[in-house]
Amino acid sequence: MTATNLDDAYLAFDPLRPLSGPLLESYYVGREPNPVDRIRQILLRAPDTPDKILFTGHRGCGKSTELNRLLEDPAIQKTFLIVPFSLADVLDPLDLGYVDLLVAIEAGLYRAARQAGVQIDERLASLLEKFWLPQGEPVGFLRPEKISPAELLDLWFEGLVGPYGKLRLEAVTREYLRQALAHRVSELVTHIAYLASLVRSQLKRSILVAIDDLDKPDIATAQELFYRHATALTQPPCKIIYTVPIALLYAAEFRSVARSFSGWFVLPNIKVWNRDGTPCEDGQRLMKEMVARRIDPGLIDSEALEFLIGMSGGVMREMTTLMQLACNEARVAGKAKIDLPVAEIAVATIRNEYQRSLRAEHYPQLRMVQQDKQVREIHRAHRRPDEEESELALLELLHNLSILEYSNKDSWWDVHPIVKSLL
Repeated sequence: MTATNLDDAYLAFDPLRPLSGPLLESYYVGREPNPVDRIRQILLRAPDTPDKILFTGHRGCGKSTELNRLLEDPAIQKTFLIVPFSLADVLDPLDLGYVDLLVAIEAGLYRAARQAGVQIDERLASLLEKFWLPQGEPVGFLRPEKISPAELLDLWFEGLVGPYGKLRLEAVTREYLRQALAHRVSELVTHIAYLASLVRSQLKRSILVAIDDLDKPDIATAQELFYRHATALTQPPCKIIYTVPIALLYAAEFRSVARSFSGWFVLPNIKVWNRDGTPCEDGQRLMKEMVARRIDPGLIDSEALEFLIGMSGGVMREMTTLMQLACNEARVAGKAKIDLPVAEIAVATIRNEYQRSLRAEHYPQLRMVQQDKQVREIHRAHRRPDEEESELALLELLHNLSILEYSNKDSWWDVHPIVKSLL
């Protein structure tokens, strides 16, 4: 599967496609430390304990790929009925509420159970029918005639969270369900508990829900979900992994919120530079291996590869984006491989994107981090009432990758290498 021309190389570096299945086996490069190994132990140690786990890291650091690797683990698949979904496939990241998530969890569990052959008993079918059908009529769900309750529920949940689901595509449906169900959260939790018990009794497996891409909404939405509604999100009696924005960890409220969850884990960026600005050989070697697994080494000059690795900041998606841009630029220029001038054009493209997103109040924060390699001092200062705007600026810079965290034994921070050229 190694690309031998720039057309295939372009496809091999799709930044929007997390690795899974055969591509995971072919392209995956491990890293240390890797918190997924610890998450795996928590899951398998007590499968029926309803742990709620927060999984975070910078956007594009590889969380989705690591989550796929975890869910494809044979021991995990044997132990759990897995209910995975990406936020963007089921819900609207730009208009998201906690009720939406709970509805999606129930619907996803119901559909996964049915696909696994679980038989819905009459009591549960009646309970769900009486609960959901009154909600269906106001949002345009028409009940077919001569159909069993279980088949009716199949159609309802398919219409709610399927490929063309109302919950993702229709703002009117989302708003109606939020108002109708906000005071009935306990009933949603009861439905989930009943479904989980059927899965355990019929399949002899526990439930693992994995919700990816919850780091895609803006910071305000994430804070609303996990600061104000953490209690509701931890109620379903099954294991759930929530991916969350790394910026949440830097707000003062996080420590108290974290107590509601069984644990939180950070997937670190790959350290391609040391804290003193010298190249980190281990990290750069890992990034080179990632590239070598996808394309023939003859498709990129060594100096171009080293330049792109250094400018990626050790963020996997940044690296794949830069490589894809470079492949395209080389093709446009009529070249058979990526050279340094082509790599510089790719970096300039990303630099322009960062420049458009930065505001005047961001630059003082960036300069302080560049000098001190810390955010702790900034974080403490933010808690003064007159510096709320500065706090928001820091969270935005962490959220949009302008500031990157690196952690092995000790954590330190730095400005994204591409952003440094704007200071």
